Formats: sequence, structure tokens, C-alpha cells
Amino acid sequence: MEIKPVLPEEFTNKMLRDADMVKVDYEAYFKPYIQQAVTFAVGPYFWFIPDQATMTIVAASENARQLSPYTAAEWVGQDAGFWANNIHPDDRYYVLSASLLSAEINESYERERSDKIRINIYCRMLDAESKHRWVLIQFPNRYFNDENRIASTWIMITDLGHLKSNITHMMTMIDTSNNENQYFSVSVPTKERNPLPLPHITKREQEILQLMARGLNSPEIAKVLFISQHTVEQHKRNLRDKTDSKTSAELMAFVCRNNLF
Repeated sequence: MEIKPVLPEEFTNKMLRDADMVKVDYEAYFKPYIQQAVTFAVGPYFWFIPDQATMTIVAASENARQLSPYTAAEWVGQDAGFWANNIHPDDRYYVLSASLLSAEINESYERERSDKIRINIYCRMLDAESKHRWVLIQFPNRYFNDENRIASTWIMITDLGHLKSNITHMMTMIDTSNNENQYFSVSVPTKERNPLPLPHITKREQEILQLMARGLNSPEIAKVLFISQHTVEQHKRNLRDKTDSKTSAELMAFVCRNNLF
């Protein structure tokens, strides 16, 4: 099924929210979560925060110019069309559709459950040299209004250019509500969530995969996770066995191929 193109105007209309009676400082609200980003980012990243009462960007990270053609000040005040223009023409309608679906999924659950749903979107965006590179778009935290509707989102853009594997534009959902990571591929046109036929990956193994994706070696991973290097190597062996990979390079190729970050 072809993805129905979602233009920035339609995206704006569907994501627009009524203004709160009391103005919220979204950057201050998300600050504690932003400070934790370094613990799970799989590569260099920048972020921005929209206010859905105005559908404009109200804050962006200071390093935005290092990973995009624009400074933080140039991102602030921009609308959905500006973001869309930074996305590859072949991907932008998919990303806008997927972002709408992401909000719909999160708003369909109670808050406690919603906080345990992680959405990943993969696409190509302009980098600092105005060249398209593969990125991971995540929505690590959201601000809900009194009607349980998303009023703002911390949007994180992670550069995946350092991973020399085949990545495709795709949307995945990870549900951690049952004390295990359940992976689903999400069909944007049909909104169907199909379980991915993947081996069970523990929370610790997921952490190790994320650190491997950042380029850390076993001693560095051990230091970050406060575990022994021997334990790290054992987890890596288990992951290679589970994914039928002979080397760490094959393991990372499996992760990229299935978009498991």
C-alpha cells in the first residue's frame, strides 16, 4: 500500500493543540531527561522541542549546527515545513506520517504504559554539509496536557552515518511494559504492529548493543556499566549466538538490518 503523503500543513493541523491556561517552559520541563540522553544515544545527536499550541520550535540544542545546516537560533521559531525540508524528499512524507502515528500510539495508552513505549523512525536528513545521512529520530519524552494529549515532545535526532550497514526508512516500536523488550515493525499505511521474529534480548544486552553502536570497546563498556570486562565478553558471545553472528561486525550488521537501536 502506498503511504498517503502527509504535507506539513496537514501535519500541523493534526498535531495542533489548544494552548494551556498556564504557559509551560518545555525546555525546563525536559531538561532532566535531556541530561540523560548521553546514556542511551548510539551516536552524535542534537535535539529540538516544539510547542504544539503554536506548532513552532521553541528550543534546540546548542550543537545543532554540528549535525545540521542550521544553528540552534535558526531552528527556533521554525515550523513543521522547515523540519520537513531537512528530510530527504523520498523520506519526508513517511516521517510526517510516522510521527503522526507515533503520537496516536502514545495517546492511546494510559500514561504509565505510554512511558514504556519507545518509537524509532529511521530516515535521511541533511547534515552540517547539507548532505543526506541516515539518522534515528526518537521521542524520548513527551508532555501531556490535562486531556491526555501530547502538547510537546523532546525530539532527538541521532546521526547513524558512522554505522556502515544497510539501514532503511522504517518505523519500529519497542514495548518494555512486560519487563522485556518486545520489538514490532509498524506499518505506517495500515497502522499494524507486527512482532519482529527476533531472539529475546535482555535489557543489559540492549545496553551493550547501544554502547557498541557508539564505538565503545569491551573495556570501555565495562567501565560505563560498572561490570567486569569478562561479563561484557560473555554478553557479546550470547548476542552473537542469538543472532547467528560470528563477529562483532556481523552482530552490528544484524542490529542495523533490523533497526534495533
